[in-house]
Amino acid sequence: MPTLIINESGSSKSSTHRCAEEQITLGRLENNTVQLPAVGVSRQHAKILYEGENFFIVDLDSGNGTFLNGARLSPNERNLLQPGDSITIDNYQIKFHAGDAPFEHEFRDEVTESDILEVKLLKKVLNAIDRETVPNIEVLNGASEGKKFVLADEISEIVIGRDPECDFPINEHVISRKHVKIMRRWGGIAIRDLESKNGTFLNNRRIVEEYLHDGDRIALGTIVLMFRNPQEINLANIEDIKPKNVPARVALDEIPGAEEGSEEPQEENAYDQENEEGDEGDDIQTDEGGSAVERWEELEREALGQSYPELPKGATGIKSLTPIEIGMIGLGALVLIFAIITIVNLINS
Repeated sequence: MPTLIINESGSSKSSTHRCAEEQITLGRLENNTVQLPAVGVSRQHAKILYEGENFFIVDLDSGNGTFLNGARLSPNERNLLQPGDSITIDNYQIKFHAGDAPFEHEFRDEVTESDILEVKLLKKVLNAIDRETVPNIEVLNGASEGKKFVLADEISEIVIGRDPECDFPINEHVISRKHVKIMRRWGGIAIRDLESKNGTFLNNRRIVEEYLHDGDRIALGTIVLMFRNPQEINLANIEDIKPKNVPARVALDEIPGAEEGSEEPQEENAYDQENEEGDEGDDIQTDEGGSAVERWEELEREALGQSYPELPKGATGIKSLTPIEIGMIGLGALVLIFAIITIVNLINS
């Protein structure tokens, strides 16, 4: 059953009337279905008719008129009422609801001031969260410092300039009437200079058209703007990430032939020093350019009848990469980076 909610300006009280009649009259006199006791209300001001499944309001040629959603009605003409319509008669505001009194009206008196503050705070938090996940441009200096434009998903391009009709107007004499255009492209968000007088600079470099990235500074003359895109992944920071698993260190004596090329043969020097001091009970002598350990190993191989290929001096036994192998590794890294960029752009779009 449709319901009328009646509020008088300057009064916190409200009343309701359920439209059970086929005709409801509104006016100053007591014999009206809904009495509106005010001097500015005519004796029989307006009426609401029920025909079929629809409700209509008719102004009865009142002195001060009847207003439907802010528009004055012509006298004696039927006007269809829709749920949520607002009827104004003098200082009375009448809401038309298709069903019973709405839920918010039923507990209107129970709502406290703290409840209202909590709802407002919640809305602010939700708006802040939503804005922080959307690309935006903020003015960093000048008279418009702090002014921000949020690039919502439904916005494909905007024009920034001094002209008030621009999507993002900045009233500065160093900025052209239409200075730059920000556009959504398949590869991201791009900026294009519109042949401005003082030019457009991106990170201190004059540009005609470039893609924007999170943290970029845009200079329009002397006015600097900051572009922020929380959705963008900064691939440059990937190189700074240190691996959690560090390769195990290989001891020098675990590499065949590494003793000959070692620059820190501390143990061998100590052994040689003992031999130079003259250990008469030791039959092993050092050769010129060799150590006692090397001589011992040579004698051991001769005794066993085995021969091992000798590595060049300074060799570590580890195969070095050729230029072709290094190039293939670099090419693989580039392919991986472009794949990551493509995946990120597909997710954002």
